[in-house]
Amino acid sequence: MVAGYLYRFLDIESPPQKCDCIFVLAGKPERKIFGIDLWRRGYAPELILSVGRFEWRRFYTLRLPADGGLRQLVDATPPKQRHFFVRLRDSQVKAILIPRGRLGTMTEGRQLAALLRGGAIRSLMVVSTSIHLRRAALVFRHALRGSGIDLTFVAVPEDLSSIRRSDLGAVKEVRAALWEEFRKYCFYRLIFSLTPNK
Repeated sequence: MVAGYLYRFLDIESPPQKCDCIFVLAGKPERKIFGIDLWRRGYAPELILSVGRFEWRRFYTLRLPADGGLRQLVDATPPKQRHFFVRLRDSQVKAILIPRGRLGTMTEGRQLAALLRGGAIRSLMVVSTSIHLRRAALVFRHALRGSGIDLTFVAVPEDLSSIRRSDLGAVKEVRAALWEEFRKYCFYRLIFSLTPNK
């Protein structure tokens, strides 16, 4: 089945491992739930959550110690410009407004690279949905090249995820998401081939 081959191609997950920081990409809510669980289980002392324009309201269902000023940033930012990182370490929480770009994952990679540049982070675990990982890896390896930061890409477990292998042949929406992700991956590859040094 073609969908099965595509799934295996896009899903490049590794098992979670101890690191300096966990970064959770914006998007499906299960990403944040799983990333926070890894952080609370001690996989990393630091956690950075990417919070997209329509996600900030759900942030308060995550039961984190504080929002780091997220609500104040939301109130001060026009809706079309709302994209934030929320950085948590120990009892410290800080929300940061990041510039929005035309391509979400690429923007997240570039802004995270800028945030971590010159810091103490030497290992990073990137958490996302299984079929998003190959594109995420392309972006983050490019954005963090030369930084010396070791990268691991971890998928939300299937029992938590809205994307499951068992649904590939039966659920039309899952097949559509798979093909859409493959198209996006190919588009990103094209962009990087045309602008390799950016």
